[in-house]
Amino acid sequence: MDSIYLDNAATTPVLPEVVQRMQATLSTVYGNPSSIHSQGRSAKSLIEAARKGIAKELGASPAEIIFTSGGTEGDNMILQGAVRGLGVRTMITSHIEHHAVVHAIQSLEQTDGVKVEYVKVSPSRAISPCISFSFCSRSSLSHAPTNVFIP
Repeated sequence: MDSIYLDNAATTPVLPEVVQRMQATLSTVYGNPSSIHSQGRSAKSLIEAARKGIAKELGASPAEIIFTSGGTEGDNMILQGAVRGLGVRTMITSHIEHHAVVHAIQSLEQTDGVKVEYVKVSPSRAISPCISFSFCSRSSLSHAPTNVFIP
């Protein structure tokens, strides 16, 4: 019996041409991009070319493209940056959010005093369209204070 993979939010199959390109690159450009030797500079050059290409496709500046080792590191970076860099004091999430996000928010609640609000989730796992906070209206959250972050 053939199986059907439905967890594409976690990881997806890699296209064969991407695997081939990765194999070729990993076998020839293996230097530490933070090193000053030629192998390191070659690796750094490839990373920066990728950063520029992605930025161009997204209409962003290369400085806005940050590579992380994975989702958990990215979650932590953005949430800590929102609190410590942007002054976010309230975060809104749900009890069905990915544990990497929930754990990061709970840590910020403990270490930085962030107020955490949880949206209501129905038994069918649907999120309530409105949050019962003083700044919430049924039409939108567009009037929410600027120090509120919704991951």
